[in-house]
Amino acid sequence: MSEATGGAPRIHCLGTLVFDRIFEVDRLPGPDDKVFIQAKRTEAGGPPRNVAMALAGWGDAVSLASAVGDDAVGRMLLDLVAAAGIDGASTRVVEGMTTAETVILVDAHGERSIIIDPVPEAVLAAIGSALAPATGDVVISNLFHARATADALSRARQAGALALVDLEAPEIDRWGWDAALEAARAADIVATNAQVLRAFAEREGIAADHEAAWKLAGIFEPAGGRVCVTLGAGGVLARDGAARLTLPALPITPRNTNGAGDRFLAGLAHALLGGAAFGQALRLASAAAGLHIAGATHGWDDIEQAALELESEGAG
Repeated sequence: MSEATGGAPRIHCLGTLVFDRIFEVDRLPGPDDKVFIQAKRTEAGGPPRNVAMALAGWGDAVSLASAVGDDAVGRMLLDLVAAAGIDGASTRVVEGMTTAETVILVDAHGERSIIIDPVPEAVLAAIGSALAPATGDVVISNLFHARATADALSRARQAGALALVDLEAPEIDRWGWDAALEAARAADIVATNAQVLRAFAEREGIAADHEAAWKLAGIFEPAGGRVCVTLGAGGVLARDGAARLTLPALPITPRNTNGAGDRFLAGLAHALLGGAAFGQALRLASAAAGLHIAGATHGWDDIEQAALELESEGAG
C-alpha cells in the first residue's frame, strides 16, 4: 500500500500528456476533401490523462507520469491535471521542448480520426524512470516507448503492483510488434482493440473476426495471463489463461468514441482494485466505455447498474 495516500493504493498512469484540439464535423474528410467545422474545443488529452481523469472522478488516488514542454501549453496542462485532483509531480517539464498537440476529428456518428504530434524518443525514454509503486498499487501504461514501457511495467510487478498495458496501432506502427510483445510480457494484463486486430488480421491474411481476435489474444503473453480485445460495437473478447471470455457491447447510440479505450482501461483497473473478479471487471469496464461513448453523465453507481445489462459467456 502507498504511504503517500495514507495506506490506500495509488494508480500510476504513464504515457504522453498532450494538448487536444477537437473538431466536430458532419463527416470525416477523405483524400483531397474539405469539410466544415460544426463545433470545436480544446482540452488536456493523451491516454494516461484520459485514464487518470476517469479514475480521479471515481475517487481513486492517481498519479500521472509524463513530459511536457517548458511553454504556456505545458504549464496549462499541468494546471488542468492538478485541478482534476491528479498528482502530476512525476510529469517532467522538458526545457526547449514544444508540448505535443493532437488534432481529433469527430463525425456526427461519434467516429473519429486522430492526427498525432509525436514526442521525441529521448523524452519518451525517460517517462516512468523514477516510478516507485508500492505493493498493492496499480500501474497503467500505453506503449509510449520500445524499451521504457517494458522496463516500467517490470519494475511495477517486481514491487508487487498490478501492471496493465494498452497496445494501440499508432504506437505499434512506431515501435514495432516486437516492442508490443515485450511490453505485453512485462504486464499482468494486456488491452488492445479492433484497430490492432485489423492490422494483425491483414498481416496474417485472415478475416478480422472473433477467431482472429482470439488468435491475437494468444500471441500476447502477459505474466498475469489476461488479455482484452475491445471490438467496439462487437463487444469484448478476453483471455484469462486458457479460458475464452466474450461479452456484448452496451447497447447505446454513439456520440463520441474518443477515449473509449482509455475509459475501458480505467474501468477495468478501478474494478480490479475494488476486488472484482476478472469477468465482473470486464463487464464494469465495458459499461464504463459504453456510457462514455454515449456521452451520458455518469458515476460509478451508474456503471454498476449498466453492467447488469451485460451477459457474458465464459466470464465469472
